[in-house]
Amino acid sequence: MSFDVRALAAQKHQETQHEELEWTRALESARQSLKQMDIDDSSLELLALASSMPAKFTVICRLIYQHGKSHLQSDRISDFLFELIDTSDFTLSDWLNAIECLCRWLKERDQKIDFFSLLKYLECCVASSEAQASGQTLFELAQNMLRVYGYED
Repeated sequence: MSFDVRALAAQKHQETQHEELEWTRALESARQSLKQMDIDDSSLELLALASSMPAKFTVICRLIYQHGKSHLQSDRISDFLFELIDTSDFTLSDWLNAIECLCRWLKERDQKIDFFSLLKYLECCVASSEAQASGQTLFELAQNMLRVYGYED
């Protein structure tokens, strides 16, 4: 492992005040369950650094894991996520908050979505005229889009 789980867990504990043990478990679980072909260590570390709590980090890791299991021959979804972030005006933390918002919204309605489709939905939020003019966070844009349009497969 190229990142030090203990050091990263200690750092995240200091930043977020969430228990260091929670961070350690989340980080170890992520690296054990996600293969290098799903996400490399440096990208996984970036996700952890951008996460405000272990539960949010776990959400994104589960989405990557589920996508990798059901799309064995596809490109890495984590690469697609980072491409979207790089071409948007939003930070990785903004994207993680919006992903968690959309996942929570879907769960409350007993709906499921493929991670790629979820990212495409957020890409539409980023491209919307509202995003260009409003100065809202991606989380707020996603909430508004869900409130106005909902989500359908």
